[in-house]
Amino acid sequence: MIQRDTAPALTPLFEPNLLPYQQFTLDNGVTVAYIHDPSQEVFKIDAVFEAGIYYQPRPLVASTAINMLNEGTTRHTAEEIADLFDFYGAYTDFNCGFNKSELSLISLTKYAAQTIGMLAELLLDSIVPENELDIFLTNKRQEFLVNREKTSYMARKKFSEVFFGSSHPYSNIVRDSDFLNVTPEEVRDFYRRHINARNCRIMICGNVNREVLQTVSGQFGQLPVPPSPVTDPTRPFSPEQTGRYHVTKSNAMQTSIRIGKSGVRLLEEDYAGYMLLNTILGGYFGSRLMSNIREEKGYTYGINSFNVSMPQGSYWCIAADVNNEYADSTVEETFKEIERLKQQAVGNEEMNLVKNFLHGELLRELDGVFSQSDALKHKLNYSTDNRIYIDLIHRIKRCTADELLRLANKYWNTEEMYIVTAGK
Repeated sequence: MIQRDTAPALTPLFEPNLLPYQQFTLDNGVTVAYIHDPSQEVFKIDAVFEAGIYYQPRPLVASTAINMLNEGTTRHTAEEIADLFDFYGAYTDFNCGFNKSELSLISLTKYAAQTIGMLAELLLDSIVPENELDIFLTNKRQEFLVNREKTSYMARKKFSEVFFGSSHPYSNIVRDSDFLNVTPEEVRDFYRRHINARNCRIMICGNVNREVLQTVSGQFGQLPVPPSPVTDPTRPFSPEQTGRYHVTKSNAMQTSIRIGKSGVRLLEEDYAGYMLLNTILGGYFGSRLMSNIREEKGYTYGINSFNVSMPQGSYWCIAADVNNEYADSTVEETFKEIERLKQQAVGNEEMNLVKNFLHGELLRELDGVFSQSDALKHKLNYSTDNRIYIDLIHRIKRCTADELLRLANKYWNTEEMYIVTAGK
């Protein structure tokens, strides 16, 4: 008989089995890193560029340039490009982040020549057709008009504005008029300045056989090398004063809350312990914030906290959506849980439970060749690799209750936090 009222015993977790990766550099300076797994029938390739919103001259230019890459070249229309990828069963994705932009392709290895060839064509020969640009901007504007009515969107954007400063690219402030002012010339100029060999890294995983590597070398070796690097101005953060900020939406049924401050970057000494501390507070379903504010008080369906590490800094944030009448109480209870972690040592049972949870989450991030490739792609941005996971696991295991008290008192001064609410 299964004893359903008794939790299963916790068993020790293992260290991750890191797959080896190789790197080489093309003649034009493009770095190629790859993880080969011959048991796969497919491969994934990510072309990563220093072409995020940090580098755009004004709102929407970077994301538009990246998403317009598959909308037409001198040789193929948008429809022909989509048909080719569909014919070979390939999947493509385009993503514009804070600093990096990525083009991703998943394809059967036997069709590498055809699909990689088209991916390279998008990078080498995009023309940004005006009619496709108008359609893209119209669709994105409609999406924006819907999102800006959501309190969660309002709170997130306001938090970014006060934390980074309204003029910093990370705030990514977008207005309705911006969609009407983007020109094809701006988008093409951004494409020429940032989609080139000097800004590029290629990441490949899966069945990366000789044909794949030869095709990548031949195709991406054609990326142009600009005569001199593009120098973009340094944009320091210009945060507002810490304190409480509110965005009013008169007919809102709920209030969205964001509480946060500066966080801890990946390579800092305190990072592992801070991960553990954050997980205890709000980083998993059984966290203290969930237990208090969801389970005991019933103020929300969910509340969580997270730490984001970026090349130019980091931030830590708590996020929740609550009924309007519970907004102040949620902030108050959140601060109570923070103060409790600053004053009372975490017990052994909770400590071991969360350590095991966090260990499992780190293993999940490395589950399979595609996950390991995604993790490596991120870690290479910090001049490290996936071996950092083993170090983090060991440091989390060694972390003590006294260490968590020290970290909570070092980083969680509530007077240094931004409290942003959006609702009535």
